[in-house]
Amino acid sequence: MGRRSITAVGAAVAVAASLVVASPVSAADDPPRPIVSGWFGWWASDPVIAQMASSADGVVGEVAMFWWSFQGSKNPLCIYDNGDYNGNGRWGDCLTETSTPWTTPKFDRQRKALQAAGIKVNASITDLGSASKGKLSRYLSTSKNRTAYATLITEYAVKAGVDGIDLDWEVFAFHDDRDTWQDTRGRWIATVRALSKSLRAKGLTLWATVPGGTAAFTSDGSPNDSTGYWVYAWKDIAPYIDRLNIMAYDYSWSQPGPIGPNDWAQRVAASAVAQVGETRAHKVWVGSPQYGRDWPVVSGAGWTVNPECPAGWKPNATPVKKQEMGGNDQRLLAQRLGVKPTWNPEYGEWTFQYWEPTKGKAGKKKVQCDILREVWFADHRSALARASIVPDLRIGGIAVWQFDYVGEDFYAGLVEYGRKIAPAPTSVNVKATRATAHGRMVTVRVETQSRAGAAEGAEATLYFTASTGAASRAKVQTLALDAQGAGVFRVPAETTGSWVVSVAGSWARLPGESAPAPTKVRYGVDAKASASTVPSNTALTLSGSVSPAVAGTTVNFQRRTGTGDWRDITTGTTDANGAASITLRPSVKGQVTYRLLVPESPGLVRGFSKRIVVTVT
Repeated sequence: MGRRSITAVGAAVAVAASLVVASPVSAADDPPRPIVSGWFGWWASDPVIAQMASSADGVVGEVAMFWWSFQGSKNPLCIYDNGDYNGNGRWGDCLTETSTPWTTPKFDRQRKALQAAGIKVNASITDLGSASKGKLSRYLSTSKNRTAYATLITEYAVKAGVDGIDLDWEVFAFHDDRDTWQDTRGRWIATVRALSKSLRAKGLTLWATVPGGTAAFTSDGSPNDSTGYWVYAWKDIAPYIDRLNIMAYDYSWSQPGPIGPNDWAQRVAASAVAQVGETRAHKVWVGSPQYGRDWPVVSGAGWTVNPECPAGWKPNATPVKKQEMGGNDQRLLAQRLGVKPTWNPEYGEWTFQYWEPTKGKAGKKKVQCDILREVWFADHRSALARASIVPDLRIGGIAVWQFDYVGEDFYAGLVEYGRKIAPAPTSVNVKATRATAHGRMVTVRVETQSRAGAAEGAEATLYFTASTGAASRAKVQTLALDAQGAGVFRVPAETTGSWVVSVAGSWARLPGESAPAPTKVRYGVDAKASASTVPSNTALTLSGSVSPAVAGTTVNFQRRTGTGDWRDITTGTTDANGAASITLRPSVKGQVTYRLLVPESPGLVRGFSKRIVVTVT
């Protein structure tokens, strides 16, 4: 289910001269989880944009705007005329006579206002309407067209300054014949892959907006492929998209009933997670309606009328479902009629009935009767009920259709709820070997703490920044933390520097990173004498090896004086193997103590060998 209506109300297309936007949430605040997303139509007014920018307070992270539409193979990416820029008196048609086919002044103004408030903007590409039947699938049937389309979309996205693309292609489901789905499915997957590659090369995101479907699971309990609309291939496209927006609304279409009941939305979202995998559950966003519908109540072959209505009465015009209206509009209708809407906790929506005077005839006599009508609508309370699915399934959030309908009280409750389920900070503490010799093992111990519980299994990444040389840090190792959220890295010491451990976040936890833990690395020096006892004036060889083994490293050969000081005997350099040696002829009898010292150099502190004691006889 999920047929979109894009009829613009006259007041909705009124454009304000300027936008007054409050600053986004400050770093000092406790930010909510950004669980709210959704759509603005091309008809969105500046005041509605400003309302979100000033009130969302961090709970809205990204939105989509109806920006372009598919208008056939000759005009596959047509920008909506959202300001009658061609002067033909029509809004929302294809704006072809423009030097900037990727944007309009109104789109630019609104995009910048949202981005300034910290809200990313994706451009939706739609194909709404039965006139597009079969056209888009045929256009995508060749690799040449798919590649060219991906290139054009990416080019326009960059020029328009948007943060990504939303593919809202519904004709496949609601107008194309089902026997075309097998061919379309392959074309759709190939298009998503090509566009994903093109967009990601530019740092842009890709969303897919798909119908909810009524059959979330099959009779054996397995998830139904794309909840029945298998042409959209959720599992196959999941690796290539950043978000799967599921239109979990318009559940009731021909007959009175809830717009998007929560129990159904829960099943649809659970099916999506089962199909794309729990590791991609964050990509799933479940639709949340903010509108209502008004149906005549059917009775038998006719309609439910007031008891006084004569038998055989027929209305002059067939009673029909009324165009969708915002939840606040439906509430105002109930107030005018003196009817009190009833909250349905199972569905998470409001409903009421009323009698509508309707002109008609009984036989040849004009008679006015009252037809019973039933209204269902969703509002901010419905959005909060829908948001409860988010922590239950650990999905990304709710996708609102549409933001033009939300009232002033919409954002506050969701911000509060977003704070309640916000991921907890992760504290990362690191202890590293403070000093060691080159080539020995450095131990880096990491421990984590979070009020969300232990970071069990979280990926921890060890980075190293040398004290000299490259300013950027280098990735060294990764490991999975144990049941206590702890782990130990062991790596060979190479140069003086500092260690930082970054721990990946989860649905319940934010990622965390430690403060730098320094390690001083000294030269590794081993030394020995050719003999422990030698006669006076007999040759004695002192030899040593230095780590790192680099030719030309300075080595000081030293002897300890009677006062305990060390005095250089001579200076040598290492060969390519890190070796150095000298030959002495000690003349003073008694015990003589020697050592080898390598002076400090960039990245390595000085190192010296153990003492060598030689007895001269």
